[in-house]
Amino acid sequence: MGKVKIGVVGCGDAAQRFYLPEFHRIEERALLVAVCDREEERAVAARRRFGARASYRDVQQFLRESGADMVLNLTPHHAHASVSLAALEAGRHVYTEKPLAQSLEDATQLIEAARAHGVKLACAPLTWLFPTMRRWQQLIREGAIGRPTFARAQALAAPLWEGFSPDHTWYFRAGSGPLMDMGVYALTGLTGLFGPALRVSAMAGTIMHERVIGDGPFAGTRIPSEVDDSVHVHLEWERLFATLDISWCVQASRNETLEVYGDAGTLSGDPTAAHTPIHVFRLGGPWTVEAPPQCLGHSGSWIRGVAHLIDCVVTNTEPVNNALHARHVLDIMLTAVRSAKEGRTLALQTTFPFPTGAP
Repeated sequence: MGKVKIGVVGCGDAAQRFYLPEFHRIEERALLVAVCDREEERAVAARRRFGARASYRDVQQFLRESGADMVLNLTPHHAHASVSLAALEAGRHVYTEKPLAQSLEDATQLIEAARAHGVKLACAPLTWLFPTMRRWQQLIREGAIGRPTFARAQALAAPLWEGFSPDHTWYFRAGSGPLMDMGVYALTGLTGLFGPALRVSAMAGTIMHERVIGDGPFAGTRIPSEVDDSVHVHLEWERLFATLDISWCVQASRNETLEVYGDAGTLSGDPTAAHTPIHVFRLGGPWTVEAPPQCLGHSGSWIRGVAHLIDCVVTNTEPVNNALHARHVLDIMLTAVRSAKEGRTLALQTTFPFPTGAP
């Protein structure tokens, strides 16, 4: 087949900082035909800067007229499900930023729509496309640390990046927050290593009720927080527990992003990112450090997820970062929110295919 025609919906920060500047890496296989944003000026600016053929401010018109084979959904969290559903029902393949949706019902509707229309649906993050995460999985399955007994992960940050604008205050509104925005990376990693979790308990709260933009043209603007900015999650598998600490109240940390403990050793590092070393402790020996696995091409770029979906479309295979896995991660996050409110441990409702022989 010829080049896959791609249209982008949402021309905000994610599009203009991470995806569209990297589009040249897939230009031999893909063509950027259109961009769409409810702010017309932003869509026009993106079209001119990145060389799209057309720009739109209405999603339905974009789907009717753009000729896109695949839609890259980079809208705010609350719009993911509706935009993805419209694209799927129009017969377009979809790659969506995380989270997949904001309810299990919506996530399931997306999965069913993709099946009904014979198109592919993939969801960020692209954690499992990184060679580093694959190497962690290989070490665990080879028994490098024995039988896994416990895992600890964290996602800590101060979310007001340089140049933050009031357009992004939705990060602090219901349906977003650090669990949905950052916890998804570690949860995708943990469930990719150990399979579908069984039960969740959590504590959550708001430590900082207001944020202040510190630089740029909007310096001094105050943003109220409508979401819990700190969440502590406990996860249960059969014969394995894990904890995940998530907070937007941390300026710096020297802790590792993820550690997996076994009865014969420990893995430590950050497998949720490309090009990160792996610290390995084996019983009876010292800590050793594995260099990051060799990565070719655009392995560290977010556009890798789009390239992978193109591969899946061409070969008619399912994405590694598939919607069933993304729905289970969403299930964990939504159940954690309920657990924190109700003060009790809750069973998860979903699962996803996981290879036999997993640890």
